[in-house]
Amino acid sequence: MQYTAFFRQLREQKGLSHEALARLARVHRNTVVNVEGGRPVKFATLARLVTKMGYASDSPELASLALLWLESLSGLDLADPARLGLARQKIATYQRSTNRATASLTETVRRAGLREGDIRLLELAARRPELLAILRSICDLLPAADSADEAPVLRAAEDK
Repeated sequence: MQYTAFFRQLREQKGLSHEALARLARVHRNTVVNVEGGRPVKFATLARLVTKMGYASDSPELASLALLWLESLSGLDLADPARLGLARQKIATYQRSTNRATASLTETVRRAGLREGDIRLLELAARRPELLAILRSICDLLPAADSADEAPVLRAAEDK
């Protein structure tokens, strides 16, 4: 069963028209029509509509609707144990690679002795690449220091 048909069935069981449900949920009537017509919809919208129909957020109806919605998005038959097993394997593979990347990043941060402020600066630089270009230009103006004790001296752009 498609989530759209199940949604319609839930709405009709409550005796609600498109307009009545739209009024309850404070959405446009077309939102309800779009859900039942199979147009792409966020799950948050579905959940809001179903709870406004009077179903609890932890109800079996909403859980069933969530599975049907996920099936439509993923193309997987979540009732088929073989396909569900394959999906779980892919998720586990993704989680393993994510865990390895997290461990590697944690070790790099630990070895570099980065503090919270340093990490925030790196995050800012990653989100704003133009800042890196500015920093590179500043670095080009600084002489290469032979020792850590040597204070950097700025050169004029003409000295280059």
